Amino acid sequence: MASRYVTLSADENAALMKGWKTGSKHTFRSRCNMILLSNQGYGMVEIASMEGATRQSVAGWFNWCEAHGIEGLRTGKGQGRPPIVRIDNKKAIDKIEKLVEKYPQKLSQALEQIEKFTGKPMSKKTLKRILKKTAGPGNASAVNQPSGRPKLK
Repeated sequence: MASRYVTLSADENAALMKGWKTGSKHTFRSRCNMILLSNQGYGMVEIASMEGATRQSVAGWFNWCEAHGIEGLRTGKGQGRPPIVRIDNKKAIDKIEKLVEKYPQKLSQALEQIEKFTGKPMSKKTLKRILKKTAGPGNASAVNQPSGRPKLK
């Protein structure tokens, strides 16, 4: 198998070094490092073992970098499953909270109503996670608890 290397210009090398050192995501920094190591003369198998990747993924990022440039190493939008309900959708969150208040002991009925409203099925676990995220910092039940020790008579 023939070795393959990516050669970089001085500007590309500087941009990749900046991305490797200051990139906000680990995956982007790792991809920048792969290209930098190739420019330094390391083979794909060596880079793969250093980065904990496969030779095929290293080759794929070489191809992607050559086709799309350094910005192509960033993870694109739309990666992952879209949320059932976005937390920043105030209208939907308010409606969900009202339905849960209406059916506090029967979440299955609340879930039926939520599914009619959103058009998407939701599990109890997802509903609880959404409610927990929208509750804000701290324990909501702690607000109703008296603070300090009880007074002795």
